Amino acid sequence: MYDLIKELSEMSGPIGQEGPVLDRMEAIWREAGARVERTRIGNVLARVGETGPKLLMAAHADELCYLVRAIDPRGFLWLANGQAWQRTTSFSNGFTIGQRVRVLARSGEIPGVIGSITGHVASLSQPEPRELSWYDFWVDTGLSASELREAGVTPGTRVIWEATTDRFGPHVVGKALDDRACLAILTEVIRRVPAEEMKWQLTLACTVQEEIGLVGAYAAGNREEFDAAIVVEIGLAGDIPGVGESMMPVHLGAGPILVHKDAQVHYDYNLTVAMEQTAAESGIPIQHAVFGSFGSDGGALMKSDIPSALVAFPARYTHTPFETAHLGDVENLVAWLCAFVRR
Repeated sequence: MYDLIKELSEMSGPIGQEGPVLDRMEAIWREAGARVERTRIGNVLARVGETGPKLLMAAHADELCYLVRAIDPRGFLWLANGQAWQRTTSFSNGFTIGQRVRVLARSGEIPGVIGSITGHVASLSQPEPRELSWYDFWVDTGLSASELREAGVTPGTRVIWEATTDRFGPHVVGKALDDRACLAILTEVIRRVPAEEMKWQLTLACTVQEEIGLVGAYAAGNREEFDAAIVVEIGLAGDIPGVGESMMPVHLGAGPILVHKDAQVHYDYNLTVAMEQTAAESGIPIQHAVFGSFGSDGGALMKSDIPSALVAFPARYTHTPFETAHLGDVENLVAWLCAFVRR
């Protein structure tokens, strides 16, 4: 499964421009024997199984991005956040400076790097900063302003991380594990469980624009009635310096996560209990968590009157180009979902 995670996570598919990922998922799910359709806003839906209640399993296609805010006369690209945006940003996002990026110009992808005042010049030109604003870093592509415009760069052009996905021992490290690893997980469910063994009419959803407000999930929930939904997501791990057990008692390698609540919704209690029972009956180790600054497509589905549960694989460094997960947790999450659809 690592190969599929690598393929999907390395693809370019920012919020609102998920086309390559949607096309690939449509092809993969057709090859797996599902009946596949594409909705008007882009959600890919794959149907497997003929009998039983209707179950939706969802993961999202989009990855976080920046947008070009303006083109500096000297050729630098000023950025806006692809989510909410205000004048300042957090010092916790300081890791962005120095990262390689892809500028998704109309004519094709342009490589760049996020630059800032650094080193010798920094000590001469500015005092120690007390805040980080969107004027403290920019994208440098080496091209002039006119060359950028000729290539089709305008305000609104997406900018995403340039990062490979690699194995570090039992870990997988890369960009867009949120949520492409979960698309790989859903794929493995329909590859490993024959339709005749499913106790549900299963629909897989590859949703769009989750990172900007659960757009695809709202559309899916309003389009069709389901008896239950399981949202599959990247999760949060606390096993790094400065976080710890009291904040987030989740570890890489200790099993997938059953999430009881996030910042948007309390997940359906009965379905959550059923997921816990499935893991116990199948001998699959799981971890329990409450997420704070976090939301998922499940919030939109619950508001659409679809009882929903949230499961996730633990990850360090979420929303970065070096998201880190344990492949054993990913495999156990596949086994957990396979057991549930047979139940």
